[in-house]
Amino acid sequence: MSFIPVTNLTNFSVSQAIVEEEIELTATINPSGATKKAIEWSIVSGNATIRQNGTRYFLTANAGENITVRATIRNGQLQ
Repeated sequence: MSFIPVTNLTNFSVSQAIVEEEIELTATINPSGATKKAIEWSIVSGNATIRQNGTRYFLTANAGENITVRATIRNGQLQ
């Protein structure tokens, strides 16, 4: 099987987080046949935490402020 790189992410879950409530982080990986589909989520700015449960990620805002989240694909194609 040959390597098929991720070319982009679309359909990000954009939500207004409520302090102390979890929201799920989601995005669509393109192409759908990409070899490595795992998305790594991280906080760029803001007071929040990310919790992983299997292949699902959840964000909890810890304060009432803007939060910037980064989605990274570790196949060398997107950052």
